[in-house]
Amino acid sequence: MSMVLTLVLLPIIASLFLQLAPNSRVQYVISAAVLIVLSFTAFSLNVSADILTFHLPRSLNVFIIAADVALLLFFLYQGKKFNNTKVIFLAAVQLLLYGYIESIVPEGGTAEIVVDSLSKFMFLIINGVGGIIVLYSVRYMEDEPASPVRKRFFIGALLVFLSVMNLIVCANSILLFFFLFEMTTLASYVLIAFRNDEVSRANALKALWMNQIGGVVILLGAWVAVSEFDTVMFDTLLQRSSGLVLLAVAFLAMAALVKGASIPFEGWLLGAMIAPTPVSAMLHSATMVKIAPYLILKLAPALASTMVGGIISIIGALVFIAASYLALSRSVFKEILGYSTVALLGLMMALAAIGTEESMNLAMVLILFHALSKALLFLSAGVLEKQHHAKNIEEMKGMVVHSPQTVGFILFGFMSLTLPPFGLFMGKLFAITSVASLLKEHPSYIIVLLSLIIGSAVLVLLYFKVASALLSAPSDIAPSESIPIPAGYNIPLVLLVLSIIIGAVGYIMIQQNIFVVLLALPILFVFALPSIFRQMDGYDRSQPYHCGEKEMFDSALVYYEPSERIRQALYWGFGVLFVGVAVVGALS
Repeated sequence: MSMVLTLVLLPIIASLFLQLAPNSRVQYVISAAVLIVLSFTAFSLNVSADILTFHLPRSLNVFIIAADVALLLFFLYQGKKFNNTKVIFLAAVQLLLYGYIESIVPEGGTAEIVVDSLSKFMFLIINGVGGIIVLYSVRYMEDEPASPVRKRFFIGALLVFLSVMNLIVCANSILLFFFLFEMTTLASYVLIAFRNDEVSRANALKALWMNQIGGVVILLGAWVAVSEFDTVMFDTLLQRSSGLVLLAVAFLAMAALVKGASIPFEGWLLGAMIAPTPVSAMLHSATMVKIAPYLILKLAPALASTMVGGIISIIGALVFIAASYLALSRSVFKEILGYSTVALLGLMMALAAIGTEESMNLAMVLILFHALSKALLFLSAGVLEKQHHAKNIEEMKGMVVHSPQTVGFILFGFMSLTLPPFGLFMGKLFAITSVASLLKEHPSYIIVLLSLIIGSAVLVLLYFKVASALLSAPSDIAPSESIPIPAGYNIPLVLLVLSIIIGAVGYIMIQQNIFVVLLALPILFVFALPSIFRQMDGYDRSQPYHCGEKEMFDSALVYYEPSERIRQALYWGFGVLFVGVAVVGALS
């Protein structure tokens, strides 16, 4: 109990102390101490096999209800203040639904807090990766044009975000989960709007109303659970096998699709790129979107071998391909990373929804290694942004000359996403064999299998495109001295690299398979890439009707822009599938 309380309360207490910190040195001390204590506590909890359960006191439940109503009223106020009808409408619907459900929810039941193996696994990611991002944000905010008060507020808000995430992954009450789900929505809204300009506010409001859709479907799921099964607890609901249990589960799973920014809801996550880079790193790796695969894993016992689970698997698999393809049309580095996150989240949810022990374990492997790799890439993007004012990959051509260390971190991040022996490659490889073994029993999984293969290939092309831009310096640019990375950026990046390496070694040891080691040999090819691309600098060609005049050929950047018709077809197609989850749940 004390360790769980530490995970929930320490970030809040540290956030309060941080508001009083007189300088960045004290902020570093507080952030580093929080990282060490939270990581150690999460690791200690993970070692124990015990399942912990806690009943909340009645007074605390009353406080949560009051806080939930206040939160929804705040959303209503924000909608009215900024004249956003979507926010106003969805907040009003949430208030009505929440009030009605609270009036019919039964007394008693199982514990509101359950800390199981899945919760402990999520603790490792939230506190380890999230803690490193908080430490990095201290240096990042030194370069941010904002007042000292707002800078401290920003870092404090990231800490509170960790606290909310630690609690949501052990919430057994659907209504408590809803409250914390909306608290993450609030945190992202505040952080995305941090720069307080028109673009930031518009994207923050977009993130708000899109995530409110997730809140509405959670409440619909809670309504079905209370009306049909007289319970509002996840564990009790998931033990039922008859009636409208699949409808309740379908509504909850739809919330995961929204939070995971699956198409057509990817706009809120891409819009969040306007925020300071630590926010992007936090949303993509340690918090917010990780609720999506976590929730599907939690619902997996009820989804396995059902039509609802099958549809969610297919949606996730198709999102994996579609988002990978759409990423090829982007040139802003953070947007490219954003689309690849949407793609990989789709894959995680596809595997989780299949619901076999093997597919669920593979989904967890992807969650862990994606969190580490994506945090490394976003934090590296932040270094390029602050030190070189480069956000677009067109501006990053030849960056290996100006910032070889940062480019090295980025290339390592790409390697950890695409090559053996790193966890994402191994997870995708084993997922192919796992899904293939299910085809005889579930022929529809052929869609998942093909999507896995094609989407993986497209993502490799995407990462290769960015890597080639970083490495291929134009010949007409005079060489200049490289700029070293400040320690405040460097230490968090090194910690992430070490975590990825330790994780890969640990994963190989768990597999106890010599072929896994042999698969790692192609990684040696990567070390030859810099020399290959340097040889291509200034590569030119001669066209037959140019009178022999040479034409510069840029082999680094190739874009694949889908037509508006294809975009509309994707959005409408995924929109129909999204609604189809609930329809199939009601008919099953």
